[in-house]
Amino acid sequence: MHTRSMCVSKTARTLFMLSTLVLAASYTSSSQAAQGCGYGLHKSVYGGCIPNHPGMHATPAPAHPGCWRNGWGQLRCY
Repeated sequence: MHTRSMCVSKTARTLFMLSTLVLAASYTSSSQAAQGCGYGLHKSVYGGCIPNHPGMHATPAPAHPGCWRNGWGQLRCY
């Protein structure tokens, strides 16, 4: 009898933990990389949508069309 109650409590605990995890995952929001502006755009300081473009120290990356390397050598793409 004692073994059966341990099994029921372990099942109830697992069910509770899974339901808590599902509830927490359902309340999280997904991130928006484009900040709501769309592909190739981002928000400016004043809230308008402006196109992404390379900075003044950018160099082309020939093996990656539409991409460039910034002043720190990081690969960036449109």
